[in-house]
Amino acid sequence: MDKGLAQVVVEGTGLPTDPVAKELQKLMSAHGTNAEELTMDQLRSIMVDYLNEVFLELANEEEIKSA
Repeated sequence: MDKGLAQVVVEGTGLPTDPVAKELQKLMSAHGTNAEELTMDQLRSIMVDYLNEVFLELANEEEIKSA
C-alpha cells in the first residue's frame, strides 16, 4: 500500500510524528484539503504560507528584542 503525500512529509521531517501530523492536518484544513486529497501543488501552497508565517513571527520577535 502506498503512503500518501501527507504521511511522506510527516515521516520525512525526522521530527516526532504526532505533533507534525497535527500541525499539517491543521494547515491542510485551513487550505480546504485533507491527507487523502492533498496534491503536490496544494502542499507547496501550504508550505509557502506556513514558512511566511514562521518568518513573520521570527521578524516580530527580533523587532521586539531590539526595541
